[in-house]
Amino acid sequence: MNLFAATSFNIVMHAEEMFHFMGAKITNSMLLGWVTSIFLVSIFILAARKVKITAGGRSLSIIEVICDGVSGLANQVMGNRQAADKFAPFLITLFCFILFNNWFGLLPGVGSLKLGGEPLFRAWTADLTGTLALSICSIVIIQFYSFKELKIGGVFKHYFSNKPYNPINFFVGLLEVLGEFTRVASLALRLFGNVFAGEVLLLVLAAITSYAAPLATLPFILMEFFVGFIQAFVFTMLVIVYLTLAVAHHDEEHEQSLDHSPGNNLGTKKLATEGSPNGK
Repeated sequence: MNLFAATSFNIVMHAEEMFHFMGAKITNSMLLGWVTSIFLVSIFILAARKVKITAGGRSLSIIEVICDGVSGLANQVMGNRQAADKFAPFLITLFCFILFNNWFGLLPGVGSLKLGGEPLFRAWTADLTGTLALSICSIVIIQFYSFKELKIGGVFKHYFSNKPYNPINFFVGLLEVLGEFTRVASLALRLFGNVFAGEVLLLVLAAITSYAAPLATLPFILMEFFVGFIQAFVFTMLVIVYLTLAVAHHDEEHEQSLDHSPGNNLGTKKLATEGSPNGK
């Protein structure tokens, strides 16, 4: 019963240090993050080995639903299936890592199992350092894709337009660059605030109800499972939007350069042979 119950309040915003490894500080949020990563890698390797043309079992259907859902969401936002499939591995990994870290933080024993007087496990997303790492990695990967798609010149034009020497364009470009840092902060604080607030709520209820905590906290735990899904969805959705904006100019120019439909060719030939409607 002690796995579910808390006898005292112990609300700490930062992750607790467990031990040192080769001079690096290992925290309880890092431990649960590694457990989640190993679990996800194992599940995806198992799913990849059992991929079939026909529908698989229930376990594989869940993986398929997650992959199709994230890929479909990216397709709806980007409006380009090819681009959505290109970025799908990154987006699916991001969504699953956040989702299962949110859910693993609600399992019995997380927060109540102790090692040296400190909780052995803590959700990665309930640690501000963890959410900052997720946000920084997401923005860095977005910038990597941006440079890969637009090249250096295209990225420069993306921020400062074609006339960077114009004071207004230069000032707006600086605001756009500053916006990349504010995106890191907003992504990290939004995810951390919602997940940490949910864990505080469960801790307070468990401390108040003591050994009746399993019944008292069960409805809120179910609600937090839903909230964990919503937070993973919102984080991934925002990353998709930022990614779409980062490569939008390249995609538009690429589509225009490849617009060789028969109708357009016919219209071009007609104008070339007959001239303009005014006969000029």
